[in-house]
Amino acid sequence: MSRVQKQIIIGLAFVLIIGGLGFGFVDYFFIIESSCFDGVQNGQEEGADCGLVACGVACDPEILPLNIVSQKLIEVGSGDYDFIAQINNPNALFGASSVRYEADLLKIDGEIMKETGTFYILPGQTRFLVIQSIISDVALVSAFLDVTEAEWKRVDSFETINFITQRKNYTVTNRNGVYSELEGVVLNDSDYDFDKVEIGIILFDDGNNIIAVNKTDIRTFLSKTERYFKVSWPAELPSIARQDIEVLTNVFENANFIKNYGTQERFQKYY
Repeated sequence: MSRVQKQIIIGLAFVLIIGGLGFGFVDYFFIIESSCFDGVQNGQEEGADCGLVACGVACDPEILPLNIVSQKLIEVGSGDYDFIAQINNPNALFGASSVRYEADLLKIDGEIMKETGTFYILPGQTRFLVIQSIISDVALVSAFLDVTEAEWKRVDSFETINFITQRKNYTVTNRNGVYSELEGVVLNDSDYDFDKVEIGIILFDDGNNIIAVNKTDIRTFLSKTERYFKVSWPAELPSIARQDIEVLTNVFENANFIKNYGTQERFQKYY
């Protein structure tokens, strides 16, 4: 081996030694260790207190915003409007126990009035939001829904709930200011009694356009029982081709669930 080759080998070894010592110095004095318990992302954590290498726990996926699939302002009568929006939650593991919304309603004179409120939505769920009896002294021309805040909860699992709509019947009438009615029966085909169940009614025409909405609720809905409901419209409606019934209950409110045998317990599991 020539002298030059020996010098190169010795030089590389020296560099490796110095580099290793320097990395160890920086690692010891300057690199922040993972804590996995302080609510802050540090060290090799891939998120706050998570990461398989650092903490042995996989991080939750990023929470995506809710999607407003469609929205529509419906004139019920002179100065009386309903609003409906279809909302999708793209998160498979997270639901929102309280979603705050703000609806901007544009008047024909350019003024904007606002409607605010809250709703809930399950992981992966697509649901309707119905706002009724919006009264305006000036004609409304459009509406826009904005989600302002959501309280997200990871839902690992929850008991199966199943509502079955039966014997629904839409009739056209003209009696005491009522022009049409829809009635039906809902079966609570689950093992839980519910304090409150919400029913949304959406009517479609032949072109699959929403032309009317309504809503009501059922109180103290016992397991394996049927309950009757009826809603009406005070204005004549166009020809109805389809009626969709959406039955929902708030799984995030534990007081809403009472076991068959009278013992209240946590309905869902949060992690």
